[in-house]
Amino acid sequence: MFRLLVSGCTALAMKRATTLALLAIASAVAAGCTGSNSPSQREAHSRQRTSQQRTPHNRLIVLGHSIGGIRLDEPRRSVEKALGPGRSRRRGVVWYFGGRLRVDYWFHDGLTRRVEGLETKWGGFHTRSGVHVGSSREELHALHAACRDGKCWRAAGRMPDAPGTVFTMRHGKVAQIDVFYS
Repeated sequence: MFRLLVSGCTALAMKRATTLALLAIASAVAAGCTGSNSPSQREAHSRQRTSQQRTPHNRLIVLGHSIGGIRLDEPRRSVEKALGPGRSRRRGVVWYFGGRLRVDYWFHDGLTRRVEGLETKWGGFHTRSGVHVGSSREELHALHAACRDGKCWRAAGRMPDAPGTVFTMRHGKVAQIDVFYS
């Protein structure tokens, strides 16, 4: 009887051990299936993380033309090749460098495949004369920017839809810089 009891306990313990082992294997397999196994998927995820976390090498704002080397009318494919896929919360608007640069692909209520607008609220981008988010209104005088109602601007032309740059002011300081077609 003692022998039967021991063999019954051993059989029960073996079943439990086997069940636990199978559960561990199943969870490991499931975790492996949800991960990205292909090199292209890993590279895409790595590029996306990198574009969100790194800071741009080119930090120059060229009035009416570009921010950080990304220029108006540049093809989206070229931007994605240079910076990765970025992060998008809504269609046609993509953020890079952890939200430091916004690229807009909308123009006159239509989605395009080219850069139509750029925006930054980050003080790391600057013009050749040193104007950046955080600069005072007085520093904008060097750019010959016109100011009214909390905004200062510099148009790059007089034609309709000419490119331009707008400096949004808050408390006497630049809070946001936009380069876009007007």
